[in-house]
Amino acid sequence: MSKILIVTPGAARLGALLGALPDGVTLACAETAQDALAHAADTTVLVAMPPSLTAELVAAMPRLQWLQALTSGIDALARVPLDPAVVVTSARGIHGPQISELIFLYMLAFARDLRGVLTRQAAHSWRPSAQPLLSGKRLVILGIGATSEALAARAQAFGMHVTGVSGSRTAAPGFDRVLPMTQLEQAAGEADFFVVLTPLSSSTEGIVDASVIGALPAEAVLINLARGKIIDEAALIEALQQRRIAGAGLDVFATEPLPADSPLWALDNVILTPHVGGWSDVFLDQLAPVVADNIARWFAKPRQPLCNLAR
Repeated sequence: MSKILIVTPGAARLGALLGALPDGVTLACAETAQDALAHAADTTVLVAMPPSLTAELVAAMPRLQWLQALTSGIDALARVPLDPAVVVTSARGIHGPQISELIFLYMLAFARDLRGVLTRQAAHSWRPSAQPLLSGKRLVILGIGATSEALAARAQAFGMHVTGVSGSRTAAPGFDRVLPMTQLEQAAGEADFFVVLTPLSSSTEGIVDASVIGALPAEAVLINLARGKIIDEAALIEALQQRRIAGAGLDVFATEPLPADSPLWALDNVILTPHVGGWSDVFLDQLAPVVADNIARWFAKPRQPLCNLAR
């Protein structure tokens, strides 16, 4: 007998969306890692949000063979004692729509001065002005994967020029060109909007450093929906305070939740969101087909290769 344990807010609904399970497989659902402890001992498959996992829960699962993460990135797993033999898969590929739309929210808000629009509305001030377009603007995306491709396709529809920077790819759908990581500063120097979407790893931590930030044009907006530690946050804050760049749209931070004393809260050229870029109002519906397909592959006889294998 095999048991699948789902640990996430809305676990029961996700379980229902999976449909019929293979013969001999049971399902348990828990909203939190603490609630999941009661089901841990005989769990062989764990479906969970990595940031919500605890060392206590992982240690209580001696039979665990496979973890299906409900996120694209799995860097949060580094803090829990996961056996190296456990297979890990991600939910890579489902976040393109919501992340792209949040990036467009940032870009349009800065391009059209939404903060100023709302201020003038509150003051009953009628001040017409020419409206800047995204069409023709230069979008530079650091990191090319499924989410970046989804963003590039939408940016092309807006008439933007899209450049990618990648350590492994030389071309991708929706990109006008792709540059190597060695040309990151050059790419930054050409950006109207510089978007960070690369995963966090030992090679990308701090890669958007003071030199890259310093290469951004004065009219550029930096947007980060990847991980906070990819950017030198202190260098970014200094550039924003001195108005050496136009602004930043930030969904992720070096420390989360963002500390109350962070200067970022008070800067009028920053738009902050609380790490919601990957979420949507249909998130569980987006996840279900990915999880269900991998479950079918895992329990097939013979077992089939899993999708989105992370390790």
